[in-house]
Amino acid sequence: PAKFYTDWEARRDNIKPDWVVDLQLRNMDIPMPFQNNYTRTASNRVQTGTDTAGHPTYTTVYATLNITRMSFTARATMDLTIRDILSNKNISYRSFTSDYRWEQERASYYGDSRALSGRDWQIINNSYSTPRKEDILNELYRKIYPQVKNEISYAVDW
Repeated sequence: PAKFYTDWEARRDNIKPDWVVDLQLRNMDIPMPFQNNYTRTASNRVQTGTDTAGHPTYTTVYATLNITRMSFTARATMDLTIRDILSNKNISYRSFTSDYRWEQERASYYGDSRALSGRDWQIINNSYSTPRKEDILNELYRKIYPQVKNEISYAVDW
């Protein structure tokens, strides 16, 4: 029973709406990444040879990882107001909050490389690619949109 127009479409087509849906993004916070440095020791038992009876002999090897973790949590709130134009009455008012968490690690190591796991090598070979503000905003919108859409659907479904 409802048809939706942008402000521009309503003005262009001289449409007088019954209700207005107003969306306002506020309290958006995209902080600078926080850096946390820590070290971790890795070890692995590796075969280093065989004894005189032909049984394998093992030695434990060690490596120390110096890890840098960069992270942040971005947040935003969107206010939704649905207002009846004729009565100037609020039909609905809700706020929706969303957050987006980003985290990435990179590392260097010293010691025996045989002590490192596949996951350790992924962190060592990783390079940072901090998301762009546009990408963060898109993620925040992507999470808020279904909630906003459901609220509008609920308000107009009578």
